Amino acid sequence: MNYTIKHGSIAALQIVTLPTGEELSVTNAADGSEINLLLLPLEVRAAVNRQFGMIFSLPYAKRQSFIDSSIPFIVEA
Repeated sequence: MNYTIKHGSIAALQIVTLPTGEELSVTNAADGSEINLLLLPLEVRAAVNRQFGMIFSLPYAKRQSFIDSSIPFIVEA
C-alpha cells in the first residue's frame, strides 16, 4: 500500500495521505497528533521522522524555503 507524505505549511507539520485517501496530520509537538503517527506502519513512521529530522537540522531562516520547494513522496508499506 502507498502512503504519500508532504510537508504542511509549517516545519512542525506533515500530512500523510493513506491508501484510502484519508489525510492524517502529524506534528512533532506533544499535542495528541503523535497518536496519528503511531497508527501508521513502521516504514511510514520512519519516513516522517526522517523528514522532521531534516527540516529541524536546517537553520531556522532556511526552513520555509525547504518547505516551499519540497515535493510529496510515496512510501510503500
